[in-house]
Amino acid sequence: MNIKKNIKKENYKFKPLNQYLNEQYPTKAKRQKADGNFNRLCLGYDIYIARKKIGFTQADLAKKLFTTQSEVARIEGGDQNITTDKLNQIAKALNKRLQISLK
Repeated sequence: MNIKKNIKKENYKFKPLNQYLNEQYPTKAKRQKADGNFNRLCLGYDIYIARKKIGFTQADLAKKLFTTQSEVARIEGGDQNITTDKLNQIAKALNKRLQISLK
């Protein structure tokens, strides 16, 4: 199916983000799960950026963490829950300091 043929610019209207989220995640439990996924993805992206800045590959970071490249990929992709101990190990491997705050 060609999406471009089915969407006419003049007829397509964007929904406000809150409305979209309420439709996609109608229950509190589903919304909380989505929020958790989003938080893991943001953390994973921060790890990805820090890794790239020092020129490490996922395999390089995995070696320093005594784990596998696929675990690093899951962490960076937000697909794996990680402990604060693991976060601290990652921070040290990337020559960073772990800072956690509640807002």
